Amino acid sequence: MEFGVYLNQYGDERYQTTFDDLFEQVEVMEELGYDTAAVGERHFYDDGFYDPFTCLSALAARTDSLGLMANILILPAYHPIHLAEQISNIDVMNGGDTRWGLSLGYRESELVNFGVDMDDRVGRYMESIHVLKRLLEGDRFDHDGDFFSFDDGFVRPEPTQEPRPELYGGGNADVAIKRAAYRCDGFTAAVTVPEELEADIELYKESVEEAGKDPDDADVTIMVDGYVAETEEAAYEALDPYMLDLHEQYIKWGNPEFQERPTFEDVEDQCVIGTAEQVAEKVEQFEEMGVDHFIFRTQFGGMDQETALNSIRRFGEDVAPQFQ
Repeated sequence: MEFGVYLNQYGDERYQTTFDDLFEQVEVMEELGYDTAAVGERHFYDDGFYDPFTCLSALAARTDSLGLMANILILPAYHPIHLAEQISNIDVMNGGDTRWGLSLGYRESELVNFGVDMDDRVGRYMESIHVLKRLLEGDRFDHDGDFFSFDDGFVRPEPTQEPRPELYGGGNADVAIKRAAYRCDGFTAAVTVPEELEADIELYKESVEEAGKDPDDADVTIMVDGYVAETEEAAYEALDPYMLDLHEQYIKWGNPEFQERPTFEDVEDQCVIGTAEQVAEKVEQFEEMGVDHFIFRTQFGGMDQETALNSIRRFGEDVAPQFQ
C-alpha cells in the first residue's frame, strides 16, 4: 500500500495555512518516506482556496521523491488542450510521478460560472477524457466533437510518463464507478464508510474485468480524514472543531451526505482517529478491501501548522511503516 497526505488549501482566519507551511510539510513527508502529496480543487470559497496547479507546480519544484496527485479536478470546467498542457508540464517537472483524479463536479457555481451547463457535465467529461488521452500520449490530430473542436492539436513537451500520466475516475454512483473502470486508469473513491467502500471496490473491479482490463492493474485510491495522536482523546481534541466545520460546509455546497452539522459519532466510521495502533487497525481494513493508495487528510481549515505536523509525523513514523 502507498501513502500520501492531502494538503490543506482552505483559507481560514483562525490560522492561515501558507505555501511555506505546505513546503515544510512535504519536506517532512519526504524524510518519512511518504509516497504522495495530494491537492484538490475548489472555486468561490469565501476564505480562499489555493489553486491546485499553483500548488502542484510549486511542490514539483521543491520535492525529490514525492509523487503528486490532483484528487480531484473538475474536468468539465476545462478545455482539454489547456488541461493537457498543464498536466504534461507538471509531470515533466516532477520526473514523471503524477496522477490525476477527475470528476464531474457537483457544485453548480463551480460549473455554470465557467460556462458549463449542469446537463452537459457527462458529455464534456467523456469527450475530454478521450481527447486528454490522445494528447498526453503524444498524438497530433484534428478534433470535431460535441463540445470541443480544434485543428492540429498537440501538447509539447510530452509527459515523462509512458504511455502517459494516469487518469483516475472519481465518484460513488454506480455509473461513475463503471465510467472509471471503462474510461480511466484507476478509481478514486468518494465514500470511505467501510461497507459502502467495499461494495464500490467490488463493483469497480468487476467493471474493469468487463472492460477487458486486468483488475490487478486497476489502482484504487481513497482519501480518509483523521488524526494520529498519543491518545484517542488528544486526537479528537486536535480535530475539534476543524474537521466538523468542513463537513458542515459540504452541506452548504449541496453534498447530500448530511442534513445538519454532523457529530464525531456520525463520521467516525469513515475516519481514522486515535492512537497509532487504533489507526493502523482501520488502515488494515482498507488494505484488505483492496485499497492500493491511502491519502491521509489530517489538516483542515483553521488548524495550525504544528498540530498538523504532529499527526503527519506520527502517521509516517508509526502507522505507514507497518504496511510498506
